[in-house]
Amino acid sequence: MNVLSFDNQVRVISALCEGLSIRSTAQLFEVHRDTIGRLALTVGSGCDRLHDRAMRRLQVNLIELDEQWDFVAKKQRHVKQGDPDSYGDAWVFIALASVQKAVISYRVGKRSV
Repeated sequence: MNVLSFDNQVRVISALCEGLSIRSTAQLFEVHRDTIGRLALTVGSGCDRLHDRAMRRLQVNLIELDEQWDFVAKKQRHVKQGDPDSYGDAWVFIALASVQKAVISYRVGKRSV
């Protein structure tokens, strides 16, 4: 089994954090897209656990709320009957500590009324 070395894992994640797409990163480092996807999911899950442990008992006077729209696979108007529920519009809702510039909480999902 081929295992990506730790140095290459760091390079791949760094490239993704700099804004390179998965496809560009795959070509740049000669790593399969599925490998990059699995690595990103693993690192993202670890970051999620770290965030949940670190953001406790905060002293915040001002909280800013924001949202960002994006889409998964295709825009909502192009989603067809047989497509997975995750396809279409996706929203990121963020609560920020205004003065400290820290992300207090976030939620990714569909927008419902």
